[in-house]
Amino acid sequence: MILCYCQDNWAYFTDKPLSEQCGDDWNDIPYEHNAGAPYGEGIVKVAWDGPFKLPGEHCINSSYSVDRINQGAVPWLVTASWHTEFVSIPAGTSLEDFCKLIQKGGGTVYHGPNTKVILG
Repeated sequence: MILCYCQDNWAYFTDKPLSEQCGDDWNDIPYEHNAGAPYGEGIVKVAWDGPFKLPGEHCINSSYSVDRINQGAVPWLVTASWHTEFVSIPAGTSLEDFCKLIQKGGGTVYHGPNTKVILG
């Protein structure tokens, strides 16, 4: 499972290669006002919280589509500028690594209703 889309405090993971995964208006700019969740089977949705920001935050309209983000134009999440530990989470990050990186950046990942993801 790899990261293919983020919206608000939700991250979506797919079992497909990024080039084969799609969603509503993933080619439209700005993604934050147009794009929808990924289509199809094999999608896992997890909630997260922490000091991270999305590419479309702190601007009226970003210059990115989901397709461009998933091609590596910018990471899906980066820690806020005031946070001491810089963490970047690009498209294609595995679910396991996503959980580790969110924790490293001072956040928490939740999977399923009221279930906290615990890393060993």
